[in-house]
Amino acid sequence: MPLPLPVLDDRRWADLVEEGRSLIPLYAPGWTDHNVHDPGITLMELLAWMADMDLYRIDRVPAAHVRKFLALVGCPPRPPQGARTVVAFRSGGPQVELPVGRKLEAQDLAGRWTPFRTLTPVTVVPLELRALQTGGPQGIEDWTARWRRGEAVPLLGEEPAPGAALYLGFDRPLPDAPVTLYFGLAGGRSGGDERERLIEEARRAAEPCPPPGPVSPCRCGKDKEEDRKEARETPPEEASKIPPHRSARTVWEIQVAPGVWWRLDPGAGEIVDESRSLTLDGRVVVNAPADMVPARIGPVKENLHYLRCLLTGGSFDAAPTLAHVLVNGVAVEQAEDAEESIGTGSGEPSQRLSLAQPAVQDGKVELRVAGEADPWEARTDFDHSDRTGSHFALEPQQGVLTFGDGEAGRRLPSGATVSASYSSTRGAEGNLPESRPWRVPGMDLAVEGPVPALGGAAAETLALATARAVESLERPERAVTLADYERLALETPGVRLARAEARANLDPAVPCLHATGVVTVLIVPFLPKSRPTPSEGTRRAVARYLGRRRLIGTRIVVAGPRYTEVAVRATVRPLPGVDPVALRARIVEALDRFFHPLTWPFGRDVYRSEVLEVLDGVAGVDHVLSLELIAGGGEPVCGNVCIGPLGLVAAGRHEIETGVTT
Repeated sequence: MPLPLPVLDDRRWADLVEEGRSLIPLYAPGWTDHNVHDPGITLMELLAWMADMDLYRIDRVPAAHVRKFLALVGCPPRPPQGARTVVAFRSGGPQVELPVGRKLEAQDLAGRWTPFRTLTPVTVVPLELRALQTGGPQGIEDWTARWRRGEAVPLLGEEPAPGAALYLGFDRPLPDAPVTLYFGLAGGRSGGDERERLIEEARRAAEPCPPPGPVSPCRCGKDKEEDRKEARETPPEEASKIPPHRSARTVWEIQVAPGVWWRLDPGAGEIVDESRSLTLDGRVVVNAPADMVPARIGPVKENLHYLRCLLTGGSFDAAPTLAHVLVNGVAVEQAEDAEESIGTGSGEPSQRLSLAQPAVQDGKVELRVAGEADPWEARTDFDHSDRTGSHFALEPQQGVLTFGDGEAGRRLPSGATVSASYSSTRGAEGNLPESRPWRVPGMDLAVEGPVPALGGAAAETLALATARAVESLERPERAVTLADYERLALETPGVRLARAEARANLDPAVPCLHATGVVTVLIVPFLPKSRPTPSEGTRRAVARYLGRRRLIGTRIVVAGPRYTEVAVRATVRPLPGVDPVALRARIVEALDRFFHPLTWPFGRDVYRSEVLEVLDGVAGVDHVLSLELIAGGGEPVCGNVCIGPLGLVAAGRHEIETGVTT
C-alpha cells in the first residue's frame, strides 16, 4: 500500500475566489460591484490562480525527496533480484569440475531458455544416493521410500538425542574428489535470510563494547561476563562466518570396515559442513581420506557405502526435518554476466549512457573509463560528490547511468571509451516451478531441478518501498512493551521457539517479590516433546539478542518453565455398548492433550472442574464417579493443583478405571 500522506490544504481556485469575495465587505466596504466584469474581481481571480498553484505544489513530494526519506529510515528501493534455486548434476562418465559462475539454462513455461549461474564450485561425480536411514536408542529406521516420495523426513529422528545418527547409503565409494551434498530443510527459518541474520548477530557480538556508564551504557546489554569475553575474543575474520550451533554438536564419519567408522576432520579439509549441524540449508562437502567398504545397515538389505552424521552432544530446539538432499547439488541464481562498451564520453555535464541489458542484478556495475586505472564508483546520488569524484548514478531497472555535471561529480572525459561489467536478470520472469527442463550449454550433463526457483523481482518501486518502510516502522526493533519482548524472543536468529511469554517485575530467583525493573522472558522450545526445556545456549542466545534491544535500566532474565507433573486418577462409567479398553485409551489421550506444555498457560493452576469437563467431553463417557489429582508424584488430592507463576504442567501416568481390569 502507498504511504498515506496528509492533505495540507484542500482549497481550490473556486474556493479561494469565493473566500476573497466574502472578505470584501470587511476590508473594503465601499466596493459594491462584485461581478466578474469588475477589474478588482479579475485581479482577485488571478491571485487565486497563483495561490492554487502553490497549494498544488505543497501537496506534492518529489521522488528525489521520497528516496531521501526512505534512505533515512533504512529502506531504500531494492534493485532487481534474480530468482534462486538448487539443482543437482548427474554424470555417467568421469567427474567434471564446474567453477563459480558456470552458466546453465532452464526452460520456462513459454519455452524460452532462462540463464542461471552457479554460486559455488562443484565437482560432478558419478554417485547415487540409494538409502536414507536414521538411528537412535530405538534402533535404525529406514526413510528411503518417504524421501523418494518427496515427503519430509526427520534427519536425526523425531526427538534427537546424543547418539542419534543420519545414515546415507551410496551405490559406490566416495571418490577421491570433493563430493557435494546439498541439504534443504523443511519448517522455515533455515534459508538464506536466517543465515544472514546469524552472521549479522555474530558480527555485532564481536564489536567492542564501550565501558558502561550513565552516559554511555553498554550497547550490547550483556549481563554475563562470559558473553563479553566471547565477543572480545572473536577474531574479526571469524565474525563474518556462520557461527556454530550454540548447543548441538555433530560429526561426520565414513564406514571403512563393517562396524568401523572413520571420523572426518574439518581441520584437514575432510569435511566442510555449511548446514550448522543440520539446521540451515547448505552444502556438506566430503573429501574421503580412506577407502569405504560396502555393508548392510538397518532394514535396508542392500550392501551400500555409508556416510553418517552423528549427534555427539547437546540438543536442538526443534527436530531438523529434511525437505531434500541432492548429490552434486549447488545453489544457482538467475542472472547472466555481461561485459560491453557502452559509449564514449562527450565532456557534457550529466551525460547519460545506457546498458544493452537492463535490470542490473543487485544494482552492481563495475565501470572503467579508458586511460584511467581506477574504476568509477556507483552512488545513489551526487549529494556528497565534488568535482573530482569519479562517481555515477545508476537506475538499475532501466540500466541507465548518469554522470556528474562537473561540480557534483566529474564529467566523463571527452572521447574516452566507457566499458561496463555487470549481471542482468529477468526478475520475476525467472521464477520457475520445480521439475523444469535444464541444460548446461556445451556440456553433456544431466541437470535436475526439484526445487522451484523463487525470489526473482524487478526493481522496487517507490510506492512498494514506501509500504515496506511503513511496515518496518510499525515493527520496532526496540523492546518496550511485553509484546515486544515476546516477539523479539521468537525472532532470535538461529533459535526455534514454540512459545515466549514476558512478565514484568518478576525475578525467577525470588518469584514471590516485586522485582522493579526486571523483565523475565519465559521461553519454550519444541523439544523434548514431553517437557520442552531450553538449553543453556538457547537461553543465552535469546538473552543476548534481547539485551541489545532493551531499554536502559531494564534487566532481562531469560528462563525456562518449571514443570509440575500432573496425573489423573479417575473412575468413569461408560455408556452402554462402549468398549471400556478403547474408552480408557481415548481418555488418556484427551488428558495428555489437555496437559500439553505447548498449550498450557504459564502459571495457570489445574482446576478440578476443568479436568471433569475434559473427562465428560470424551466420546463414550456417561459420567465420572470419582476424580483425584496427583501432582509431582505426591499424594492424591480432591482439590485444585497450584502451579506457580513460572510453571507449566506435564502429563503424568494417568490411572483411569472404566470397569475393566487389565
